[in-house]
Order: sequence, then structure tokens, then C-alpha cells
Amino acid sequence: MKNAPDGWKVNSAKKVYSNDFIELYEDTLDLNGIEKVYTRGVRKDYSTIVPFISDEEILVIKSYRYLVDSILIEIPSGYIDKGESPKEAAIRELKEETGYSAKDVISMGDYTVDYSMFEQRGNLFVAYDLVKVGNQSLGIMEKIDVESISIKKIKRLLLEGKILNAASIVALYRALDFQEHSNMKRK
Repeated sequence: MKNAPDGWKVNSAKKVYSNDFIELYEDTLDLNGIEKVYTRGVRKDYSTIVPFISDEEILVIKSYRYLVDSILIEIPSGYIDKGESPKEAAIRELKEETGYSAKDVISMGDYTVDYSMFEQRGNLFVAYDLVKVGNQSLGIMEKIDVESISIKKIKRLLLEGKILNAASIVALYRALDFQEHSNMKRK
């Protein structure tokens, strides 16, 4: 803890649960002589990619989500496999979830959803020059339809709170800003 306040230290860290997607720990901290048990989760990092069909349209997915028993508008996203770079994961997820590939994939950086309890990084990408390369390759828990939506409608759905997935919200706002500034440079 190189940036922690003076007098803060970790006395111990104990793994209390683990599977392929999450590890849970109980850390025992010493905060200036006061013991505090802190619960911490570590989730796999993931990549999210915003595929632009044109300057006016984005390719989205409509995904059934078991936990909320709803079909939701999202953009392709998924966990980074072992040995895979964030960009490789984004490209793979685009192909698996939509059947498309992109000639140009650009990083928009990364972010975290929750600094307070979870260690997990979301990596953001935009994709241009899409090419249909095949069919979707979906997992057993994936029921996904692919659709093109205008940027104008995407903005309206975001403002109305109709897009609920945090990774999609962050990526879409960042991608729309990126797209706007890229177009300004090209003009």
C-alpha cells in the first residue's frame, strides 16, 4: 500500500470463495491501531466494443439477461481470456456476438465500475469498417439478436435511461464523444 494514509497496513488477506469468474477475499486491515475486516472481490477484466456501421449508425445487440428476465440493448462485451489482450478480446466478442469483424479497432482506454469493493477493469474500443464474416458463435447462456440503431436514437435511449448495462453506457458515451471529435478532425 504505497499510497495509503500513514498508519494503514494490511495484516492479512484470506480467500473465502473462488470460481472462474470471481474471487472473494477478507482482508484484515490495521487502520492506525483499529482492526477492520474488509471484503474485496476480484473479477475478470473485460472488453467492450462499439461497432460503428457508419457516421450515423451503431451495431447493437439485444441480449436476454436471466438476472433481470429482460431483453436489453447493449453492445458487444465479454471477459478477457487467459493469454488474450484486451483488444483481441474485443475483436473476438464482436465476431462471436454479431458475426462481424472490423478493419479498424481503436482503444478508448479503460475504467472501473467500482473502486470500493471490486477489482476489475473494463477496456473500451471503437470499431470501424465492419465486415460480415459469418454467423454468431454464442454460448449456452447467450440469446442475442443484432440490430442497427441510429446514433440519434442511441442518444435518446441513453438520456431516457433505456440502456441499463453499465459497460454499454460508459462505452457508448465515450464512443460518441470519440466519434464526434474524430469527425471534427476529418472536416
